[in-house]
Amino acid sequence: MSGGVVLGIMVKLFSILILGFVLNKVGILDEHTGKKLSGLVAKVTAPLLVVSAALSSSAENRGSVVLLVGAGFIMYTAFIFFGRLMAFLFRFPKDSRPIYECMLVFSNNAFMGYPVFQMLFGTEAVFYASMINFAFNIYIYTYAVGRFSLLSGEKGEGLTFKKLFTPGLVMTVLAFIIYVSGIRSQGIVYETIYMVGNTTSPLSMLVLGSTLALYPLKKSLTDINSYKFSLIRLIILPVISFGVCRLLNVPPMYTGIITVSNGMPVAALVLMVANDCKAEPEIIIKNIVVTTALSVVTIPILVSFMGRFL
Repeated sequence: MSGGVVLGIMVKLFSILILGFVLNKVGILDEHTGKKLSGLVAKVTAPLLVVSAALSSSAENRGSVVLLVGAGFIMYTAFIFFGRLMAFLFRFPKDSRPIYECMLVFSNNAFMGYPVFQMLFGTEAVFYASMINFAFNIYIYTYAVGRFSLLSGEKGEGLTFKKLFTPGLVMTVLAFIIYVSGIRSQGIVYETIYMVGNTTSPLSMLVLGSTLALYPLKKSLTDINSYKFSLIRLIILPVISFGVCRLLNVPPMYTGIITVSNGMPVAALVLMVANDCKAEPEIIIKNIVVTTALSVVTIPILVSFMGRFL
């Protein structure tokens, strides 16, 4: 897929994001409605999109899916060390480094990634992306909670079964079981699940836009550290990911998913975990705003870059 086509896709998604921003400003969407819609996407539509992808995916690569899950855990473990190295090399403030480290580890795949994967690579890619990022659900409630709790001086609850047992994790496990067991469906059940899951793209962009409207844009867009961070999050990390995939002879489709996934903006869930641990959210908010805005340009650039080598 050419960079121009991808740019068109990103412009469409970003246009919906701007619509969400405007709807918040005129009072049609507000913080309460945004939280409700966010829960709808995170707990219902995005998980069902993953399940629908599993129900319609080819059964030929069952063994490789298990490898994807394992590779995902290795990848996220490497991100932890990468995040600490980058926070040191780029001289982010010492008292804020745990925040930058977590923002580098966790990207916005559920809200922004899934719609992009679906448009770039097809619905099946959403399932593969969910398997690669299966470790996300574990590390966000272990590593991130630990780092933020240390930063805030609060012990917090740490990892609890209730926190880990989320609809997203449950549906990802269900999708994995469906896929490896060979269950496939194109009937009314699948069509209903797919129809609901397919609302993830517009809903997630509306929620992101409405959420960004709650924060001061000028303050976010004038922070130099946000641009330094964006260079790492949106360019350096995905390019390194692409290089490693090529070195290991990872199949082109998986290489594309991993590269684009690792070039996504900061995950909104990082902000939620930080708030839960009583850590300062301002830095996270600034970087969510800046990385989301810049990704409209950087993702097409990444896809064009990949197209030259795949």
